[in-house]
Amino acid sequence: MTAKPRPSGYRNYTADGTYWTVRKHGKVYWVVRVDPSGGGYKMVEWWGGYHRAGAAGGAAAQLAYNQAVADAKERLRGHLHDALDSIGLGAPVSAPPVSPKEAPSQLQADGED
Repeated sequence: MTAKPRPSGYRNYTADGTYWTVRKHGKVYWVVRVDPSGGGYKMVEWWGGYHRAGAAGGAAAQLAYNQAVADAKERLRGHLHDALDSIGLGAPVSAPPVSPKEAPSQLQADGED
C-alpha cells in the first residue's frame, strides 16, 4: 500500500500512512494504530492497554520505531535489487535440480574421472 496524501501539517509515520498513538478510554490508555485517511481516524490495529500514560506512550513510540525500521528495510531491499538488476546481478540463484542429500560421499579432484 502506498502512503496516502495528508493535509498540510500531517506526516506519514509509516509507509502505509498510518501511525501509532495513544487514546484514553475510562482509566485505560490504549495503544492503537490509526489511519487518518478520508478525513476520519479509523483504528486499524489495537496493541493493548496500559494504566499509565507514560507506559502507553513508550509502547506507541517503540511500535512506531519498529514499523519505521521495517519500512526502511523494505525500501532498501527494493533499491538493492534494482541496483543489482542494473548491473546484471539481480537474478536470484534457483535451487539445483539435484538435492545435496544425494551427493556422493567423496568427489574426485578436477581432471580425474
